[in-house]
Amino acid sequence: MNQEQFGQFWEQLKAPLKAKWDKITEEDLVEIRGGLDRFELVLQKRYGESQKSEVSTWANRRYSHWTGNYVGYKDSEPAL
Repeated sequence: MNQEQFGQFWEQLKAPLKAKWDKITEEDLVEIRGGLDRFELVLQKRYGESQKSEVSTWANRRYSHWTGNYVGYKDSEPAL
């Protein structure tokens, strides 16, 4: 997902992102404001480098599901 795609789908991503990844706060969502670079910084701050790639993969799959490019999408349990 590139910056443009992320920004376009930010409103749709916020609620499921917060529901699945509970360390992300409302303040984090305000800070991110649809910015992919800010999103990556928040992920690193909340989950560390190892979790960052897992959350990014989740967001990419979610975007692909919404655009019809990924059939059979199923969320996995987050690693704690």
